[in-house]
Order: sequence, then C-alpha cells, then structure tokens
Amino acid sequence: MENNYWASVWAKFRQDEVICIPSDYIIHADFMTHMDKNEIKLAFEKINSLYKSIYGDIAEQPSEFGMPLYPKNEYRVFSQQWRDSGQAVFNPFVLLYNLLICGDIKNGSVYIPIEKYKNLETHTKYHAGWALGKKVKNSHFLFKKLTDYGFVFEGLKNYKEINQDIIINYPDSILLLHLWKMLADKTHNVNRLPDFLYCHFRLLQNDMNNVDYGFGADDVADRVHTEAEKEFTYEMDKTLMSMGMFRKPSGGFECHGLAYYRTQKDIDTKKPYPFRMVTRNTDIENNVNESHKMIMMLRVRNFEKCRKYFDSCPDSVKSIFTTRDKGCGAAGRCGNGISYEIDGVSYWKCGCCFPTLRFKPNIKDIPHYIKLVELGEKK
Repeated sequence: MENNYWASVWAKFRQDEVICIPSDYIIHADFMTHMDKNEIKLAFEKINSLYKSIYGDIAEQPSEFGMPLYPKNEYRVFSQQWRDSGQAVFNPFVLLYNLLICGDIKNGSVYIPIEKYKNLETHTKYHAGWALGKKVKNSHFLFKKLTDYGFVFEGLKNYKEINQDIIINYPDSILLLHLWKMLADKTHNVNRLPDFLYCHFRLLQNDMNNVDYGFGADDVADRVHTEAEKEFTYEMDKTLMSMGMFRKPSGGFECHGLAYYRTQKDIDTKKPYPFRMVTRNTDIENNVNESHKMIMMLRVRNFEKCRKYFDSCPDSVKSIFTTRDKGCGAAGRCGNGISYEIDGVSYWKCGCCFPTLRFKPNIKDIPHYIKLVELGEKK
C-alpha cells in the first residue's frame, strides 16, 4: 500500500496546510493589470484547489510523483528519511516556482529560456527546519504528472529537459497561468517561498515588491481551520501584548506558532517563554483528522501555588490539569515536569520539550490562563 510511506503521510499533511481562502481579502492593484478582481478571485480559487488536489494525489500515489518511498515501519519520526519525505512533497510547486520566475509571459504562454533555467541560482531558504528552494531532482516525474492538471509543456523530450527553451501553457485558463506567474514573481521579490508552497492569499494584498503580513497574530490565525480558533488567536495575542509582553515566531516542522516573553532580553538570551500558541500538535499523521487543531501552552511549574485558584476555575480549565501525559516517559524523574494530586488522583505533566500545560484553548478562559501562569510559573 503506497500510503504506508512517509511521503503519503506528509502529503496529506501538506494538503491540510494549504491556507483556506477567506470570504473577503485584499487584492492589490498591481495584480489587476490584466484581469479584474472577480477574475482574480476565480483564478486564485482554482489555483488553491489545484494545490489541494496535487498534494492529495501525492498521498495516494507517491511513486508516480517520484517521491522517496520510505516505509513508516522502518524509519522513525524525526529520522532523516522522515524529513526528506516531508521536504520532497513540496517539489511540484518548487519546480513550478523555479520555472515561472525564469520565464516571461508572451501571448498567454510562459517562455523559459533553457540557459536561464539551467543557470538559476537556487539559494537554500530555511523555513521551520526545511531547506527550500533547491533544484528539483527527477523532475520528469513531475512534468508528466502536472499534465494531468491542465499544464502543457513544450521543449521537453520524454518529460525531460533538453537543450531547448521550455514553454508552459494552460489551455483551460490563460488568466490562471498569468496569475500563477505573478504570484511566483511576487514570492521571489519578497523572499516568501513558503507562502507560495502553501498558496497564501495574502501574497495578493500588497504590491509586487512588499509584504506587511506574517509578523504577528495573523501568521497563526491564517493557518487555523475554524473561526473559533482564529478569534482565540487574535484575542489571546491582544491580551498578552497589552500586558507588555514580547513575541517571536515559534513554530517547527509541523506547525506555525508564536511564543510570548516577559522582556526582549528573555528572547535574546533564550529564556523559557511563559505562553505559546501553535497551529497544531506534532502528530502529523493524525492531527489532519481533527476539526480543532490549535494548541495553547502555559508554563506552570508549581501546581500547589495554583491550587486555591484552580478550585474556583470552570471545568473547561480544570480539565487541563486532569488529563494524563506520557511525555518523555520519565515521570517522577524528569526535572522539567510537574506532579500533583487532585481528589486523590496523581497526575504527571512532562516539561522536557514544551511547557507543562498543553491543550486546545477556549476564548472564554483566557483570563484563567493568564492567572495560572502568574501564580505557578515559578517553582
């Protein structure tokens, strides 16, 4: 079964990461030189659906896309093979990006001088641990598969590059190809390759040479899957920033996130953060099936200092403390964890890799989250 490979798992995950298009979003005039706003929206919706279809089809048929076939039962999570599989799934869109930024639009087609493409300087861009932007190997698999989605390529032989210029056509929609080319150029101008790989609608909101997004709460809010999560993100961020806290991006291989610190010096000296929110947990195989994926983290080191306040909390907050945590497996011996009793039942929370309290948040409980950290952050 092809879905027993890590590439299939990652492809489903990438499909779930494609950014949802809101009902209303800004489109800058730079994108309206050849089409109006409605035409852009229709073309962008089609592009977004193609991202989801391609990632989804990789999940079902990874070998046809030339993906590395590393079985899940032979290679552990965080192994190099696991990482390589996660990176390879981006390849169809890295290939398109490299082609599009080398080409020019003429008469509804993209013409790519072969020498320019061959000599393309691909600077490795590191994003959340991923090395992006490298030339794609075994691209003939991808050229062939991309024809299934409406692309027509000229200048190839058996879907392989030869010493001829490459021409890209998209007969179903000239406007779609033109917009995709503009998105690639914008991405290149502002150095935002990850936004291209996730089909970010905000690439459209500024001119072709500038961006003003992705520096705050929107970087998390744009990537969650429900309105409740989006509302929580903005409200939690507003609350923490109004307290004078400092934030920095804090994602990883599997998520985007923000960490909040007491001072800028705490960030600079890499001290532990009291609060962090991320778009999802680290289980890439199963979190795609969850409707609410967002995780809030609170650094509580001493439950006893919180006990009196805990007794007055609603059940939605109490449940944070009454779920069990296997964590690192060193319960009672992990120096960063906490143990406590509630109603005669012992609980353990690991604190090795993340703060001790990790849970799916509720906007109504924000004041309780603040108070619990205030009381229990110090041992």
